[in-house]
Amino acid sequence: MSRQKVVLIYLIEDDEVQARCYAAILQHAGYSVRVLPDGERALREIQRAAPDLIVLDRRLPDIDGLEIIAWVRERCAPLPILVLTNAVLETDLVEALEAGADDYLIKPPREREFVARVNALRRRASISKQFEGTIEIGGYRIATVERAVYLAGERIPLSPKEYEIVELLARHVGQVVPRKTIISRVWGRAAEEEVSRSLDTHIYRIRRKMNLSRRNGAMLRVIYTHGFRLDDFSHV
Repeated sequence: MSRQKVVLIYLIEDDEVQARCYAAILQHAGYSVRVLPDGERALREIQRAAPDLIVLDRRLPDIDGLEIIAWVRERCAPLPILVLTNAVLETDLVEALEAGADDYLIKPPREREFVARVNALRRRASISKQFEGTIEIGGYRIATVERAVYLAGERIPLSPKEYEIVELLARHVGQVVPRKTIISRVWGRAAEEEVSRSLDTHIYRIRRKMNLSRRNGAMLRVIYTHGFRLDDFSHV
């Protein structure tokens, strides 16, 4: 009988009391946890042996958490990163997502939600490894190498920017992706009014071209004043 692989999490947190609390929660959920109290040590350990997932305090005494995220994304692109932050401002949360974080939680995280978010990141990472180069949501198949989207085997004629928006939303399925994040990633600049209107036009065209619906297993929702969320209904 094969033994199940133990999932290793690097918990990068300088507050000793909080680190012990978070580590205990994750260990109770079945994870192996290594606590790293500062950014420099964390970077050395990640370079030596990358974990399966990173839980990162946004504010560290020596290195900005955003720098760590960017460093990891350059070298270990698929590695899931969950950011813990005291910030409640949208700009701080957007900065973390734009730097490459997969998800975030406001401190102190509620125990069940903390574990649920970590579990969700692990599931997505596992699916991504199984189908490297492919994301499947509902009846849609997103071929990331080919930069194409298929429904029932037929390629959907998306423009380059439409495809980039779809892939970004698909990589954060079930999560709200802020407008500013989409504009920054796809257009590479600030959320000017003209670009914001262009985003709305692209979203309209994506919905129409992809025929997003419960019948096809996925829907694209507008979360007013916040952003957009792609929902997968294939298991509902």
